[in-house]
Amino acid sequence: MAIAEKLQQKLNKKSQEQGDEKNRGAEIDSAEWLLLFLGAGYIDILFILLAIIAFIPFVGFVAYAILDPILNLTATAIFWFYLQQKGLGGYWWLAFGGGLAGLVPVVNWFSWIVSVMILYGLVKAEKIPLAGEAIQKAAKAASEIK
Repeated sequence: MAIAEKLQQKLNKKSQEQGDEKNRGAEIDSAEWLLLFLGAGYIDILFILLAIIAFIPFVGFVAYAILDPILNLTATAIFWFYLQQKGLGGYWWLAFGGGLAGLVPVVNWFSWIVSVMILYGLVKAEKIPLAGEAIQKAAKAASEIK
């Protein structure tokens, strides 16, 4: 009986740890942060190139008017799905805020980098005891506003 009880305790402990990992969400490691910043920088560079193309008399303006919203909606969707997949759905406003800022002609040159910087600051601040609780409560309240 003693062996069976110890085995049951180990199984309970293991299942509880797995449950805690699922509730906590996936963590973002340094390689993923690097990829997020590089991806955001790449998108912002594409917006700068689109602005340069817009100076071509007729074709450039039409290309800018078509490609800018398409690129912006695509980046918004990808960032939103990434946040959902990582368990950071409370920060949905970062994806849509970056998307809205991306529609403003000069602001779109740095909108996605700023969105990722804000996400980085919020995720790192969650690890600070009192600030983390306040941020999680604010994110939960923002999610309920929908």
